[in-house]
Amino acid sequence: MVAAMLLAGAAQAQTAGFELYSARAIVTGTDGRMRLEGFDRCLRDVLVKVSGDPALADDPRAAVFEPGAEALAEDFFYQDRMSGQPMHDEQGSRDRPYDLTVRFSPARIDAILDTLGAAPWLGPRPPLVLMLSISRNGETYQLTADGAPDERPRQAAVAAGAKYGMRVVFPPHDSALPDIPGLPEIPGAVALHGTLAWKPEAFGWVGDWRIAAHGSEVRWGVAGVSFDEAFRDAVRGAMKALR
Repeated sequence: MVAAMLLAGAAQAQTAGFELYSARAIVTGTDGRMRLEGFDRCLRDVLVKVSGDPALADDPRAAVFEPGAEALAEDFFYQDRMSGQPMHDEQGSRDRPYDLTVRFSPARIDAILDTLGAAPWLGPRPPLVLMLSISRNGETYQLTADGAPDERPRQAAVAAGAKYGMRVVFPPHDSALPDIPGLPEIPGAVALHGTLAWKPEAFGWVGDWRIAAHGSEVRWGVAGVSFDEAFRDAVRGAMKALR
């Protein structure tokens, strides 16, 4: 019985292979100078990821919990982003970048969400099949599981999904972009349609997205953002629509 309860708790804390109550931030060094800021960013990310509510990222009410973010953690660890590269100048201790991963207490995070009028989204989250057309410098191509001329879009999409606890997958190379029958056969998968184009006049990427959720079509977009932020906007919007 005890084993079954532990397994059930683990299943609740993870969705689509992601640890919902953990987050990662890039910091400089492993001392305390950047640690508190890193904990603050991780806390915001976890509140959004666990609840499925992107609005909590900018909710001023959550700021009251940031000074005590370190006390909310069960553990944390660093990973050297320059592992294998020789140290130079002051990168032995001061200027070397690290990934700070923080695992928060589920009970404490749930209590904060309750205070903010939110609740954990612990049920199954549908995988997002990204049906995306990318345009830049007069060239347009479809993002697929293989055959794309650049690996960065897939990396950015998967990273955005991991940040928000959503699984992102891609259609096969031989599937037609607008056609639902071309989707991979993944139980519960939902198609996230979009276009992403580089616009010099917008000083960045412009994305338009749409998804079918709860019986209706939801549309949103973003303009003048970085490549990575465009994919994060797509996943945030899908998460909000499907919640």
